[in-house]
Amino acid sequence: MYNSNEYESEAEFEAFLNSSKCMSVVNILTKHKIKLWEAPDFASDQNQEQLNDLLMKLSDESGLMEADLKQILIQLQRHSVKKLEENKKFQKDGSCVFRVKVIGSLNQNKIDKSVQVNISMTGTELKNFLIQNFQLDCDNLKIICNGKVIKDNHPLFTQDIKNHSTLMALCVYEKSIQNLKENRQDAKMIIDIKEAINLLTSESIEKDQLMSKRIKLQNQNGFTLKLSENDQSCLTMAMILHEKSKFLIKKKNYFKALILLAEADKEFLTCQDRSLIQNVDNYALLNLDIIWCYLNLESLNDLKNAEERLKVCEDGLKKCYGADLSRLMSIKSDMVNKYTPIFVRLNMLKAILKYHRGRKNECKDFLDLAMNEMKKIMVDDDKVAQVMSMGFNNTEAKLALRATFNNVEAAVEQIFKKKQIQLETKLNEKRKALEEKYGRCVNLNQGVDPKILQDLIQFGYNESQAAKALIQSNNNFNLALDFLQVNEDQDENEAVVNQLVSMGFDRELCTMCVKKLGNNLEKIVDYLNKKQSKLDTNLASQLESDLPYCSNNFDTKKIEAQKLIDEVASELPEDDEAYLDFNIEDDLLFINKYYSLLDS
Repeated sequence: MYNSNEYESEAEFEAFLNSSKCMSVVNILTKHKIKLWEAPDFASDQNQEQLNDLLMKLSDESGLMEADLKQILIQLQRHSVKKLEENKKFQKDGSCVFRVKVIGSLNQNKIDKSVQVNISMTGTELKNFLIQNFQLDCDNLKIICNGKVIKDNHPLFTQDIKNHSTLMALCVYEKSIQNLKENRQDAKMIIDIKEAINLLTSESIEKDQLMSKRIKLQNQNGFTLKLSENDQSCLTMAMILHEKSKFLIKKKNYFKALILLAEADKEFLTCQDRSLIQNVDNYALLNLDIIWCYLNLESLNDLKNAEERLKVCEDGLKKCYGADLSRLMSIKSDMVNKYTPIFVRLNMLKAILKYHRGRKNECKDFLDLAMNEMKKIMVDDDKVAQVMSMGFNNTEAKLALRATFNNVEAAVEQIFKKKQIQLETKLNEKRKALEEKYGRCVNLNQGVDPKILQDLIQFGYNESQAAKALIQSNNNFNLALDFLQVNEDQDENEAVVNQLVSMGFDRELCTMCVKKLGNNLEKIVDYLNKKQSKLDTNLASQLESDLPYCSNNFDTKKIEAQKLIDEVASELPEDDEAYLDFNIEDDLLFINKYYSLLDS
């Protein structure tokens, strides 16, 4: 809480505390181990002698006029004494002071005030208190502290929330805002994403659908990570929430992006195998984005664990990319410069944190590092337009030009090479997915050929019909076409049953298996080979306990799930390097701003 009548708001007093003059004085006091809360009251006429002694001691070192230094010391003393009293009260009965910044209220301007509550409150009780205390018109609040969403049903003291923390609260409108489409959509955003992702990672969605939606869990070498069901769900949810937040960051909607980032952070940390988040760069970049959002919200000082998060980011990047990008160089040597914007932002944020800790020489060093790296990745707008005129998008053009140091010819060549690799990768993924879904050819140790499959589909057959024909014909297009024409009037399930019977299995048993498992020939054969000797006369009950039943209700859920999946996936970038397309002009603005602050 601010401590002087001269300041009319929390924001004004915060600006005073963050001013270069005040920070300079604080650093000197810390250096000399001077504790203002233990000193006599400098505002009292009786203690002017002690104050003058301190002014003489500090004036030369601070470079400030005595009048200015006196006012700063008085303000700082009042502030420190007030915080000491509040800390004693907190230790006595759990009464704590939070600074609250409310965003998104329709009936008020931005709110920035301090409140006093008890640390034993639950998240829900805190929300209700803030809504009532600030007379907010919203239905709910999303509250973030240090980059984490406050949980509703847990006491605050169990959520690593300290006295004098800063809380950021977003007004959520669920009922009362039916006429305001944009706000209604914002209020539903996280709920919709969560629902879609829960369906997306459930067993009801087949693996080939996940592949088709570009959700891949791979390390820096491109190898798919082997995950438990829990960890796959957590990582998938975290990564999609992170991707959604990037769209909001590009639109400069930093607070709503921060909510998604906080949700993603929670999902990452829910992984049982914590080594997973060290094998990919996603968690490192998530921490970078959280700090970036706080900076753009002019609330960097409110992120008390900013330095800790930046260290997590730096350590994670070193583990993934190697010191000085050495590991990345060995994997993607021709693309290393694409990753430079990450390190520009990292060094720029380190510089800013150093500045606000009063370590100006270190701030200057990191700004110089960021600026030197920045110069390497500036691209010529005319050359971007030149590459885009060849049919490539803005992201492809900028990333390729950065990687090739503005060489248009080399950039175009790199894009073509990358697209060829992506095409081959998609083909291999499709081939693997088809094999998992339909099995292997009768006399070949391979699955369905996706190119021949597409040719058959163009003749009007559906994927399932064409795939089964190719399995029977060993990927021979003409034989598959003959098979389809001969069996055109035969029901797909009946065709599978007949194939199973021809292998020597009982027709009744095969019919029930097709009903339960669908018409996946290889899966049924595998099941029957394992179970046939154990199957008794009560086939129905045996199969009921072994196999899931695909009811109409289940099919309906799958259709609903697929719609939500399509909606979420439509906003995921096609390009797996899209996350490297930083708007470096924004970073440059901050770099220049802090150079100016250092000069002043």
